[in-house]
Amino acid sequence: MRLLVFEFISGGGLVNEALPDNLAREGLMMRTALLDDLSAVSNLELIVLNDVRISEPQVKGSVLTIKPSVNLRSYLTAIQDSYEAVWLIAPESSGILVDWQRFFMQQNKQLFLSGEKALSLCQHKLHTIQHLEKFGISCVSSQKYDSCLPKESGEWVLKPMDSIACEQTYLLQTRQDWLNKLPKLISGQDYLLQPYIKGRVLSLSVLFFQGECVLICCNQQHMSLVDNQFQFDACTVNINQEKTADYQALCSQIALAIPDLWGYIGIDLIETEQGQLLVLEINPRLTSSYVGIKAATGLNVAEHVLALLDKNTPVLQHTKSASIQVTIH
Repeated sequence: MRLLVFEFISGGGLVNEALPDNLAREGLMMRTALLDDLSAVSNLELIVLNDVRISEPQVKGSVLTIKPSVNLRSYLTAIQDSYEAVWLIAPESSGILVDWQRFFMQQNKQLFLSGEKALSLCQHKLHTIQHLEKFGISCVSSQKYDSCLPKESGEWVLKPMDSIACEQTYLLQTRQDWLNKLPKLISGQDYLLQPYIKGRVLSLSVLFFQGECVLICCNQQHMSLVDNQFQFDACTVNINQEKTADYQALCSQIALAIPDLWGYIGIDLIETEQGQLLVLEINPRLTSSYVGIKAATGLNVAEHVLALLDKNTPVLQHTKSASIQVTIH
């Protein structure tokens, strides 16, 4: 199989724009981990897109350098006969992930990605939560921000409806916090308002397929606050093995609620101080936790995703049981 690996940030998606340091670092880490996994799979010919500003990956296959003079869509249209399948990693914000999925679907390529219905749903945080709640799945209480101060006092989280990596995600505790941050909101951008809930911020790494799923591991996300804005600093991959059954049960509920989910999926949630699991959002693509999975569990997740094409239920055999920290900042 001739497989095109396109991580949007490091692969030229922003070749005519400035590269955000944090997103470039995180995207490159995910791409490196994916290429490491794919290089261990036989009968694969890898083709990797690479922004000219980023060092070329060492990979068995071809590296295609994307320069500012290149129109990426025109270029990929011209070379589409050189690849049969695509592993796409892209942000949901501004519809980027859905847009590129449609582009490659028009080329009739095999995509290692969820269906369009799932991607369209998950790129909108409020729609995702409303949909899950219809299936009895507990989520963080959420509402669309209406440009007014909340009628109730307390601690609030305000974030764009389709944000990634804590982009413009604020913790607002006082009236002055609101007055400081409201001028920074982007005109025309929809924002989500949620009560701040104390507890652990977790993510679940999961394989989804045909309305079913298998939990890979649970991860803890480490956050800090900088001028009332959350910053994603690191994640510890593969924790809480004693609660595996609870996490698997939650994921199985989500698989039934969104049967179009497929392949590797990340689920962000809050585990409250009382132990309740509340879903925050679903990331229908590789996440930063993927970077530490092989070292923590011994699993080659990419190999299992490729095997899903045969429509067999994956059997995950962990050969390691470690907790690995992946540092983002």
